[in-house]
Amino acid sequence: MQSFLALRVIQGVENVTANCYSKTLVIEKDKGWFRVSSIQGKHYLKVEISLPNIEKLATILSNIERMFDLNADTTTIQTQLVRCGLPENTMVTGLRIPGVWDTFEAGCRAILGQQISVKTAIALLSQLTKELGETQGDKLFFPTAAAIANCQLCFLKIPQSRKQTLRLLAQHHLNLLDSSDTQDSSVDIWLNIKGIGPWTVAYAKMRGQSCPDIWLNTDLILKKQLAKIKIEYELARPWRSYLTLQLWSMT
Repeated sequence: MQSFLALRVIQGVENVTANCYSKTLVIEKDKGWFRVSSIQGKHYLKVEISLPNIEKLATILSNIERMFDLNADTTTIQTQLVRCGLPENTMVTGLRIPGVWDTFEAGCRAILGQQISVKTAIALLSQLTKELGETQGDKLFFPTAAAIANCQLCFLKIPQSRKQTLRLLAQHHLNLLDSSDTQDSSVDIWLNIKGIGPWTVAYAKMRGQSCPDIWLNTDLILKKQLAKIKIEYELARPWRSYLTLQLWSMT
């Protein structure tokens, strides 16, 4: 979890140390931050939260619990992954799904990460945040959907088509905020947005919603790993997200 998050830190929004993760957050119109620390020698996490009011506390705690996948039964999951053919000696024990704050952020990460390295993608995300993110004191926040939708994104050195996809996702998210139709809130509807395919939707579900059974069958890394290791990935159900992450960790 620590190494995965550390490699994907958005500068100014997140910070990862050996035993601590912190992030600024926006929930509706409120801005704040949280810090999660692993207490050495103890089996729990210490959580500190800064908020302008306490009304959203339960929602934020629930989301942090999801982001760190605290309810995962890692022993049961690992047993299932061994049955599907994952070599036990290469397995990361205790692996959990590293979540992100919401599906919109996960979608932005996925779009900017298409066909490039993680390092390059995070540099783009950090640049996007630096240019469009709001500030409050010394705190920087991930850009709002409105900020992205209303910007031509000229500062990003990516194909124009990808900029357009990012702006279309942001506009879709803005429309959701004004809509009472819960069906439109499904991430699957993103497939109607030009430039978004199944991989992007699956990634947003896995990290933005922490869905446990996402299989990124078009992912290039997974294809390379499956060419080397005989795995019956259908037998990993309902834990294929964990199989995905295990295979990623073997690169």
